[in-house]
Amino acid sequence: MFASTGRIKLIVMQPTPYCNLDCDYCYLPDRDNRQRMQRETLDAIGQRVLANPITSDPVTIVWHAGEPMTLPPDWYEAAFSRLAAAAPERKIQHSFQTNAVGVKEAWIDLWKRWDVVIGISLDGPSDLHDRHRKTRRGRGSYALTMRGIEKLQNHKFPFHIISVLTADSLRDPDCMFDFYLAHRLRNICFNVEEVEGGNQTSSLKGPEFEDAYKRFLGRFVERSRALPGPFHCREIDGVNRLIAASVETRRHNPQVRPLEIISIAVDGKMSTFSPEFLGVKAPAFNDFVFADVHADGPEAMFSHPAFQRLYGDIAAGVEACRQSCTYFDVCGGGAPSNKYFELGSCRGTETFYCRLTRQATLEGVLSAYENDVEMV
Repeated sequence: MFASTGRIKLIVMQPTPYCNLDCDYCYLPDRDNRQRMQRETLDAIGQRVLANPITSDPVTIVWHAGEPMTLPPDWYEAAFSRLAAAAPERKIQHSFQTNAVGVKEAWIDLWKRWDVVIGISLDGPSDLHDRHRKTRRGRGSYALTMRGIEKLQNHKFPFHIISVLTADSLRDPDCMFDFYLAHRLRNICFNVEEVEGGNQTSSLKGPEFEDAYKRFLGRFVERSRALPGPFHCREIDGVNRLIAASVETRRHNPQVRPLEIISIAVDGKMSTFSPEFLGVKAPAFNDFVFADVHADGPEAMFSHPAFQRLYGDIAAGVEACRQSCTYFDVCGGGAPSNKYFELGSCRGTETFYCRLTRQATLEGVLSAYENDVEMV
């Protein structure tokens, strides 16, 4: 049971827990902490993770779990160089999830040199964005984020948008769609407001919002199919891939496969399964810390008693989903973090998160396709 089921494909790295914004739906528990990842930790990651034969080639590093741009570009220049030197034969794809506050020439030069993938958090028009994504002084951050977006557009640097959907967002999909078009934003990802970590509530809980989410995505299908030129939406594109995929591919769920995703905290503590476990206080599972990169490679996590308890719960939850859920073939057992935060145990099955992000997503997109066929 405790043998590795795959190679490390995604590493979530926490350069700092600190964030310069104070978003009211944020799940990160330690975002006032200004600690920085040290050179010794970067070197240990290079030696024990990137140079490790269980790490895939290529491998993706996502700099997240805090606002990565609160550290300067020079810090990343040095960090990228140290990591590359540790595993010179391995292709490393760096990725930032950022609020884009403070984008300047030095950032763009860095991202171009290292071919960094950039995802920008923008929740839509200013009234929606500023309602939840505020600065530390309580002001809206829309203008700051849009300034960064405009600089990237002026430099023709590619990026995608990550919008958190709330109850307010779902009320007017056409307004959202028109906003993206007006600002030349054609690569969109949707995250739903989750009950997770430090965020203990969601405006989307309730069956009425599942129907609203289906209508929202259905409208995006209709509008995007009528456009000249490409318009990418991760949720719609994801359903398209599922339609063409094998059952094995549709069931593949990296969050329930140990080590396929690993998370490394600012101090070198390592976790696996859902990245959202990073930094969460959970005494029964050693706060989801299963190894320290300064002393061990990722394989050491398998021998930690807390890992074994968690893996046992996750495996039981996956089997329960297999036995009870008609969506198992397009899910593979759900997100352990959402089970833990919503149900109190990874042994559970259906969550409100999976009803939205799997069930309602599929039904909303496929219903829109069926409507197209009926109109022909």
